[in-house]
Amino acid sequence: MIFEILSSAAVGGFVGYQTLKSRGMGDEGKKIARIFTNSGLTVKENGHIKTAHLQRSTKKEWGVEYAFRIPLGLSFSDFEKRIDNITDGLNGTGTFDIHQFIKAIRKLKITKSILDDVKVLLANKSVKKEVELSYNGLLIVRVFESTLPERYTADQAELEQLPAWNIIAGRTRDKIVLHDFEEHSHLIVAGSTGYGKSVFLKNIITTLVHKQPKHTRLFLMDLKGGLTFNRYISLEQTKGVAKTPEEAFEMLESAQGLMEERMNHLLKNQHEDVQEAKIKDRFFVIIDEAADLSDHKECQAIIKDIARRGRAVGFRLVYATQYPTNETISSQVRQNCSARICFRLGTGVASRAVLDEEGAEKLPLIKGRAIYKTDRIQVIQTPILDWTVIEGLIKPDGGLKNDGKQVTARREHTLIIEETTLS
Repeated sequence: MIFEILSSAAVGGFVGYQTLKSRGMGDEGKKIARIFTNSGLTVKENGHIKTAHLQRSTKKEWGVEYAFRIPLGLSFSDFEKRIDNITDGLNGTGTFDIHQFIKAIRKLKITKSILDDVKVLLANKSVKKEVELSYNGLLIVRVFESTLPERYTADQAELEQLPAWNIIAGRTRDKIVLHDFEEHSHLIVAGSTGYGKSVFLKNIITTLVHKQPKHTRLFLMDLKGGLTFNRYISLEQTKGVAKTPEEAFEMLESAQGLMEERMNHLLKNQHEDVQEAKIKDRFFVIIDEAADLSDHKECQAIIKDIARRGRAVGFRLVYATQYPTNETISSQVRQNCSARICFRLGTGVASRAVLDEEGAEKLPLIKGRAIYKTDRIQVIQTPILDWTVIEGLIKPDGGLKNDGKQVTARREHTLIIEETTLS
């Protein structure tokens, strides 16, 4: 029995050695270069075939970071298009997470079945390496040896640390990714039903009204009956919740009127934008199921106007749809939305309508998994705000309606934002 256990330990040691090699201590960097060559990422210079040259490899807690010099004639986008080739090539023979294996081994109890337990661990601890590319003068290839978590629950402490007008977009394997509405004023949110789009919109609203209760103004439009935003209808910050295209048009007209007033104020006082004028209020026009407005010319005209002129005057557009096409997301909205959050979609065509490239159709079938695109692309796990967290930020019942009148205690799910020292 002891001999068998020691043999298993020896096997584990061998696996550990193989794992260390796969983590950059061996030939992985050379393997990536071979994948580049076999994928056609080469140029011919003076009769010689050249590909990206490995400059360095750096061991990280999450895996290994490789830096390659790209030969003249190739661009970063050439390598981005081959990320599937790189990922599949590195996972051709499978990998093994030795650290997780050791942790699991330590939890085992010495029983007659310990050898079988070890064999089960050996069978189940294989992991798929994931790859992320970036460029900073060198091609950076980050090889992750652990996958993204399938659930990310944001807590109140994380929200309290957020800078003004920032929300948590999600987390990668090694960091929290923030979306800054001052830097990227307008945001497209897309994804098939059930993958996290509406949850993400509620994350936006809850974070904004908690962090900036005195300066957040909300125009909410939910074209599938108002259920998504129903709990926010009585917030003091909410100008209203539109449930039909007709109500949406009325609300958009109101928003456009306020935008014109602020534009005239800035012009009169010779200010370039709200930051220069030190105006603190921000207006958020948040539209869920925006595809239902795609045939409403008057609504589309105002939405395009907000996307085009809203940034300078403090108006922010969040345009969400589960049916992204070139018709449901106009070119003007797409051009003026410098940030996009895209959950899983059914086709590459739909992905291109949101991200200008394919990729969302290849996301795993995991709720909350998304692609976040600004000047770069990141795969993230978007946050879930449990109601235990939300209740720490807002109080049910006894809230104030927009007209300032007290809401009756009988009304359910009426909310009021707590004033904080972060106002």
